[in-house]
Amino acid sequence: MLKPRFVFSILFLQLFSLLFLSGCSLKLPKLFPKPASISDLPAEALFIDKDAIYNQTLALIQSAQTSIYVEQAEFDDPNLIQLLLTKSRSGVDVRILLDQWQKANRATLDQLKSQNVSIQYYPAQKGQINHTKYLIVDQKVAMIYGPPWTIDGMLTHSLAVKLSGRSAWKAATIFSKDWEFTTTFPLNVPKTSPLPDDKIVLATNANVKQQLTEQISASTKSIWIEISEISETTDDDLIQALIDAAEKGRDVRLILERPATTKPSVTIDKLTANKILIRYFPSETQQLGMHLAIFDNSTFLLNSSDWTHYSFVANHEFSITVPSPLASAKLGNMFIQDWGKSTK
Repeated sequence: MLKPRFVFSILFLQLFSLLFLSGCSLKLPKLFPKPASISDLPAEALFIDKDAIYNQTLALIQSAQTSIYVEQAEFDDPNLIQLLLTKSRSGVDVRILLDQWQKANRATLDQLKSQNVSIQYYPAQKGQINHTKYLIVDQKVAMIYGPPWTIDGMLTHSLAVKLSGRSAWKAATIFSKDWEFTTTFPLNVPKTSPLPDDKIVLATNANVKQQLTEQISASTKSIWIEISEISETTDDDLIQALIDAAEKGRDVRLILERPATTKPSVTIDKLTANKILIRYFPSETQQLGMHLAIFDNSTFLLNSSDWTHYSFVANHEFSITVPSPLASAKLGNMFIQDWGKSTK
């Protein structure tokens, strides 16, 4: 009598031989699927609108002991300029990269450079904009911004996120690459970090679109978006991804700024025809200054600019993807409040 283990081995070999000879492939299910990453980013790491964002920015800069790295699309806030000058004079290593095509940056660069602060224009090509907006302190803490460091930018309805885990160090490595690309001189950023892994994904340029597409596709319940504009210039793949999600029964909603023109938008009509709900933020009282997507009220993505194809293939862009249920729930509550005061 054959032993059961021997019989099982024979059957397995016969099955494998049959598949091999027939040219078929066998895709076995994962018995132990990898658990989804969950970030421990707390709700307290989110700062909404001017007072909260500005005060935290001041506190972080004041706390710097060794280094301050700044990369901004636009920067003309006089108080922040003076504070950076003070920290530079105290011996803190201050490095700043700005977009060269923004008029607001010219006076800022001249003022800081005249005081021996290391400030440069990011070497973008003509027509290419550096939309990156973040602050990194001592290579240990970072603030990722929706609004730029301008007086008008800080007045918008906007969001900033404070990172204090390994993602802050990763932001420092990204800044170091941008600095080296600009000046040819690398910064002394360690290749590893002792900071705890906070499971936050940082992306630049085309990888921002990849993160958006993956999160839209992976959502199972809801996709809530606050962004200033969806138009004919919006990336076609992302528009189709939202439509596909709505067809699967996901609750897809967008809060936008009302366009200045009354000309019908083919893209907006296409979205609404596919059961995607759209409302317009009351921008007569406050402009919408964030580019935010919340997925299943458990993960959020904050990126640096509108979702246009040109942004992803030409501009210098940045995003963070944060799988934090606690932080996402706070943003979900904000979205519901914004939805309630927005109009069709």
